[in-house]
Amino acid sequence: MSKIYDALKRAEQEREFARGSSRRVVSTDGESPSSPDEQEDYSRLRASLRFAPAAAHLRTILLTASSHGEGTTRTALGLAMALAAEPGSRVLLVEANLRSPSLAKRLSLNAGPGLREYLAGQARAEDLVTRVEDQNFSVVLAGGRSIEVQCEGIMTAVERLQPQFDFIILDAPPVNRFVDTSLLAPKMDSVILVVEADRTLVVDAERAKRSLERVGAHLFGVVLNRQRSYVPAALQALL
Repeated sequence: MSKIYDALKRAEQEREFARGSSRRVVSTDGESPSSPDEQEDYSRLRASLRFAPAAAHLRTILLTASSHGEGTTRTALGLAMALAAEPGSRVLLVEANLRSPSLAKRLSLNAGPGLREYLAGQARAEDLVTRVEDQNFSVVLAGGRSIEVQCEGIMTAVERLQPQFDFIILDAPPVNRFVDTSLLAPKMDSVILVVEADRTLVVDAERAKRSLERVGAHLFGVVLNRQRSYVPAALQALL
């Protein structure tokens, strides 16, 4: 058992954390989003979104984590696939993490104009959309040009594309490392925080939650990623 895991157990014993407003948790085991078990987990997350009290207004959803490598991109991809599985559902996945993009490689897509080119004035928002035919959803990739991140420009692109889609999912950078997410999150209908059961420190998850609440983000819940046999209650109490 890892030292982080032991630390989480000790943290659970030493203190209790106040519970947040949402208890919607999906647990994934580290497999690809296409595995049957994880598909079922994302279907439950989709149901939580679809049947939430304010479901009619949950059209833009941002996913973030406390740090890199906690599964935000895979979770965003899994949620996009689950939402796109509904007949007639129009889903767009936006790679808003311009710091460490990976969607093109994950989806085996050729690099084309993306958000970076849009921010540089070299492409229209409508030109950024790429259809992933075998998955029934569309993506906007980060693009290849090196450019300073402009969150207002990202939101402008989202607003231009929103009438074409039922759901827009933003794969955002880690909230504890970059200011991007704190600027984008308040403008989204809902925010989901991704934590990794055997990696995320409780103090980091708590800090991420506080950061999102401080800027007025609508925190829907947490995805508990790569769940093992033991899940520290301190992490679940963040929801």
